[in-house]
Amino acid sequence: MKLLGTFIFCVIIAISCNRKEDFSRIDGYVVGFDPCSYITNHIGYVIVSDDLKDTLITYNFPDSVFTFSTSLFSNYLISGYFPSDARFFFKVKMEYRLAKGNELVYLLCPAYLNESEFNHAIQVITMSALKY
Repeated sequence: MKLLGTFIFCVIIAISCNRKEDFSRIDGYVVGFDPCSYITNHIGYVIVSDDLKDTLITYNFPDSVFTFSTSLFSNYLISGYFPSDARFFFKVKMEYRLAKGNELVYLLCPAYLNESEFNHAIQVITMSALKY
């Protein structure tokens, strides 16, 4: 009986561990934004890793981490990148998880906006972010 109780306890622990969400971390820079999101006031920020190998986009980046000047968004009709002098200024450590199902953001966007720059970005949910 004790052996059965121990087995059931181990199974419950194993199932609980499998439900834990996988979080990832990135050290990188906020380099731009989804230009379509700028006109909807639900800004999606683009983060690239320090080694420039990973590109993420998040629509829930905390407002408390950085204060972004409106001038950074002034070129939104042409590009979603911040101006070159600010592109690698916003250094961030971020913990995130992949966006799933109803968490994914799909914005209707006018055809005159260039959305092609970040089509390869992986959409994520920000769990925590710190500037460094």
